[in-house]
Amino acid sequence: MASPPPKIMALWNAKAAAAEHPWKGGSGGGSSASLLAAHHLGGGGQRHRRSGSSSFKLAAAVEDEVGSLEQWREAQLEEWGKKEAARCDSGDPDLEFCELPGIINTPPAERSAAEEAWSRGRWLLGLLVLQSMSSVVLDSYQELLRDHLVVTLFLTMLVGAGGNAGNQSAIKVIRGLATGSMKPTGPGVRRAMQQQLAVGLLLGAGLAAGGWVRVYLTNGNALNATAISISLFLIVLCSVVAGTGLPFALAKAGVDPANAGTSIQVIMDITGVLITCATCHLVLDQLAAGLSVA
Repeated sequence: MASPPPKIMALWNAKAAAAEHPWKGGSGGGSSASLLAAHHLGGGGQRHRRSGSSSFKLAAAVEDEVGSLEQWREAQLEEWGKKEAARCDSGDPDLEFCELPGIINTPPAERSAAEEAWSRGRWLLGLLVLQSMSSVVLDSYQELLRDHLVVTLFLTMLVGAGGNAGNQSAIKVIRGLATGSMKPTGPGVRRAMQQQLAVGLLLGAGLAAGGWVRVYLTNGNALNATAISISLFLIVLCSVVAGTGLPFALAKAGVDPANAGTSIQVIMDITGVLITCATCHLVLDQLAAGLSVA
């Protein structure tokens, strides 16, 4: 957020000090606010300081020079509000600004049904087209799906787990951006990514263990269960990391981070299908063939 010019800030500080403590200053050289104002005002301020004038007298001189600082401040806040309020709502808040009265917790402007449908519909249409790319992946692994029906049976479980895990991480970051506890800066992003990477490893390991038991009890084949559980581990790990980074990326791009919730579902549908097919092909075809030869 743009800051007021130093000279104006000095004038404002001087006036505020005079309004709160008009008795301070006197012959002792003035308050810290008056000295700051004197530094920025140059010669006129120096004369006030040398003469030992009070903050109240300095503020009176300020009023004569720049007019009403109250009106200036209100005009500046209104101008900043128009430019910055959208960032507070979009999850990219400048905390110093967003904490001003009337900025945070201000209800968004109401839109007509057509405007909201257009805003949401174009995003959903793009996701629809993107999600259709999973058919290209499935078409490339027709032989795998034909020879190993277990992959098809558990495919929805795998991509669903990835979407759920990624959505959890995305919601956490979206909430953090909205409340100001997270900011899309380099250190903030690195801290969140490192923390969620550890979470992803733990979640992936736990869900993979549960998935192995689930597949083995249903299918009775340890190799099939291993292929599915490895796929599940990789999908959950990638989903948590992607779900954490996507809201930050959208915020930096000026897009509402709330769209990350739906986007991560689609992204992990495609990524999950790709990871599952590639992993199961490696384990069930290539690794199994190597073991049989040995």
